[in-house]
Amino acid sequence: MKNNKWLKRLVVLGSILAVLVVAFFMLKAWIFPPYEVPVGTGEYAVLEQTFTWEDESRIETFTDTGENRALTVKIWYPETEGTYPLIIFSHGAFGVIDSNYSTCVELASHGYVVASIGHPYHAMFVEDVHGKKTYVDMDFMQRIYADNGEYSEESERAVYEFSLEWMAVRTEDMHFVLDTILEKVQAGEVAPFALVDTDKIGLFGHSMGGATVVQIGRERDDIDAVIDLEGTMAGEYVGFENGYEIYNNAPYPIPLLDVNSSGVRADINQLMAEHPGWEYVNDYVGRNALDYREVMFMDAGHLNFTDLPLFSPVLAGLLGVGDVDAEECINNVNEMVLIFFDYYLKGEGSLSDIKAEY
Repeated sequence: MKNNKWLKRLVVLGSILAVLVVAFFMLKAWIFPPYEVPVGTGEYAVLEQTFTWEDESRIETFTDTGENRALTVKIWYPETEGTYPLIIFSHGAFGVIDSNYSTCVELASHGYVVASIGHPYHAMFVEDVHGKKTYVDMDFMQRIYADNGEYSEESERAVYEFSLEWMAVRTEDMHFVLDTILEKVQAGEVAPFALVDTDKIGLFGHSMGGATVVQIGRERDDIDAVIDLEGTMAGEYVGFENGYEIYNNAPYPIPLLDVNSSGVRADINQLMAEHPGWEYVNDYVGRNALDYREVMFMDAGHLNFTDLPLFSPVLAGLLGVGDVDAEECINNVNEMVLIFFDYYLKGEGSLSDIKAEY
């Protein structure tokens, strides 16, 4: 009898487990429906490799193990000989190394070497070349959401201080990756490094990644052009006074493309109306830059500048998209990015092909 009772229990538990497994895969299929991996429209077939590099100059501050910070980098490159401009991508908070997979592949297919950085503990997850997964830091996540509340001088100062902390991590990551790639090129390593033209370097990033690349573009003299996909340029903060950040008043030195959605622009305009005398940092930078242009995507949301709406419409809808057709929007983003880099890194095409509004 006891054996029969345990058998019945096992059957019941097995049935429950089976239902849970089926439910999981049904939910997974709903969250991540069939997704056709983007291919580039350029003339080159695209190869990719992933690397994990340890920065021996930095201790990982998100853990207490004393380990060095390690960066995983995915690189897309043309399957051909020659040398090509280098482009580095930085994802947003809670993004992933493949956040803009389609953009990276599109660029590589047109003759670029493109590297995307997975920022550990800022990314939703990063998987290194050994299979180790590092997930987002919960304290970092809580701070992000806590800082998106109502304005007060105290909260604004906290945002300012956190921004400096986060930007330090991000910019050090990007300096390290750039320097590592350039060292490998100099050392004569094989593809993809053998394909890199070190005299032509561009950067682009989304959200916090956009802020990162803007700061790197100011700090280094080997960067030729920068694209900020809806990132508040926190690296331009140089102080805090009377409840607001103080901005860097030195003209931004290299070509800068600032890409925003109409929804975010409306929010910014409302904030400026509510706080007379305050100017959005991106507008301030643009007004004083040597070469700046802004592009507006109508009816788009923050996540429409990434591939997330393509491979998980459900998650993207929860996190923030607009009414725009997601595939059409990211295709327009990719075309715009290509035109901009072609002009400044290859001397090809015309900036007039970039619309003021999409």
